[in-house]
Amino acid sequence: AICVMHHVPPENWKLFAAELARVTRPGGVVLIFEHNPYNPLTRRAVSNCPFDEDAVLLSKGQVMKHLHDAGLRDVDGRYILNVPSINGPLRRIDEALGFVPFGAQYYVQG
Repeated sequence: AICVMHHVPPENWKLFAAELARVTRPGGVVLIFEHNPYNPLTRRAVSNCPFDEDAVLLSKGQVMKHLHDAGLRDVDGRYILNVPSINGPLRRIDEALGFVPFGAQYYVQG
């Protein structure tokens, strides 16, 4: 799910994660990309986007907890888009900074 969960009402996040887990075949992977609420540029972009009027940004930790609680295993995630471009040598920098909660987005898999 790419930038979907922040449009789901917070009271339904648990149900959303449970449904993702339910429809994923055994051995399959759920992959969620979301906006990082800790990045000030991301928050500004979301707050100025009419499409995101209903958005409630959630942290990587929240998504990880919901996937874990839904029964998914090996739940993990990284921050991405720490640098403007991920081509060439900058890609290695972006990968190295994946643990720092500053990237514009993050992904969680389980």
